[in-house]
Amino acid sequence: MISDVKLGISLYKFPNFGPEIEPLVEYVKLAEDMGFEHVRLLDHVVGIVAERHGGIAQTPYTDKSIIRECFTLMAYLSAVTDKIRFMTAVLGLPQRQTVLVAKQAAEVDILSKGRLTMGVAVGYNPLEFAAMGEDFKTRGKRFEEQIDVMRRLWIDRDVSYKGEWHEFQDVSLSPRPIQRPIPLYFGMGRKIAPIPPDVVLRRVGRLADGWLPIFGPDAEGQKAVDTVFAAAREAGRDPSELTMCMSIDVPDPKDPSFIDDIKRRRDFGASQITLNLLGTSASEQIENLRQVNETLNKHG
Repeated sequence: MISDVKLGISLYKFPNFGPEIEPLVEYVKLAEDMGFEHVRLLDHVVGIVAERHGGIAQTPYTDKSIIRECFTLMAYLSAVTDKIRFMTAVLGLPQRQTVLVAKQAAEVDILSKGRLTMGVAVGYNPLEFAAMGEDFKTRGKRFEEQIDVMRRLWIDRDVSYKGEWHEFQDVSLSPRPIQRPIPLYFGMGRKIAPIPPDVVLRRVGRLADGWLPIFGPDAEGQKAVDTVFAAAREAGRDPSELTMCMSIDVPDPKDPSFIDDIKRRRDFGASQITLNLLGTSASEQIENLRQVNETLNKHG
């Protein structure tokens, strides 16, 4: 493999694993045996009956998508793996109860012996927020407060907090996570709009440990990076300490051209890269994983 970048795989680019757990476990264990650094997991608690809401333009994940509950799944996978890291990419944080997320994440971090990275984002589908009983319109500001609350609960033994959306006194998480705090990477953008607004980019620079951009290593992407770095410096932070994790679609795992895509993103500043392997079934995705590993070992 390419030695100067950490490569991972998505558990599903689109959720083509069926309801059976065995192929999913085989896929993750195989990735670990091959030396991949992380596996990314989706988070959608509910699927949308898209045809009743204007089609799938709003979301590629529908009622026909099989997406497992990410904390439960990571806890399960932590017992059958030893090294590979788990990364939620991304968890719709403002849809969920903050303190409960902090508790669930802490438990997964403990069970996995410190192998959790939390990819989080504000979310984009108001139908999902309604199903979860949360306010879609306030999600951005609540997200920032949620980040603060979770970090305090992970680090401090005794926490009191009074904010706009959270207020509690003299509480603690017990046990606290191994990583204090658990790394928080911010997700952003969509395929239809890969460059997010400046307010989103500046939030990364001010608050994130890392980020998960979906734009390419091009001039527009560089402008976004510059905005993030400027916000980090204004907040008194070192931009070089922000981990960038990018992703690449691999339509043909036998074609080594995806390795050039890895190198372009590495040279752009990404220290972690996730490979999205296509396939219409679990068996196809497992075979594609074998093929991409063979290509990496041969040409990387």
